[in-house]
Amino acid sequence: MNESQLRTMAVRHGTRVAANLASNPDATPALLAELARHEPPVRTALRLIAGHTNATATALLVCLEDAEARPVAAGHPALPPKFVADLVAGADRRSAEAAAANPSLPHTVMAELLPFPARTRAGPDGGRRLPPHPALPGAGTDVRARLLNRHGGSPVEIRR
Repeated sequence: MNESQLRTMAVRHGTRVAANLASNPDATPALLAELARHEPPVRTALRLIAGHTNATATALLVCLEDAEARPVAAGHPALPPKFVADLVAGADRRSAEAAAANPSLPHTVMAELLPFPARTRAGPDGGRRLPPHPALPGAGTDVRARLLNRHGGSPVEIRR
């Protein structure tokens, strides 16, 4: 279906078809953003929008407001890096894990989360292990595991 047909369905049937429209692979970024802003929110549609390949940052930011759509949106590559970094450091564990696996995660945040092996020569940290990210006291293990799995199971050393 083309965009005008999908929009006609949205106007004619409203919330009853919002989830079906959000799951349609032909849904355009503009239509997904419009569905995300629908009042009242359609929670199922928000979860589907959060995982849709055509979802834009505008639609994803609305999805972050829904507790069930947030972990899905946290892993979406179109989510702006600032929000990805905030989610990694947030209290919601599911969203933090999804954000840790997001390819938009800034490398500086990733470097703070990864456990580095002791360096053989003195570096900026004096050759010591880098401390864990301060926002993840004790709970960073799962996030670190997700980052390690994302890079083939071994720590990535960042050279300065």
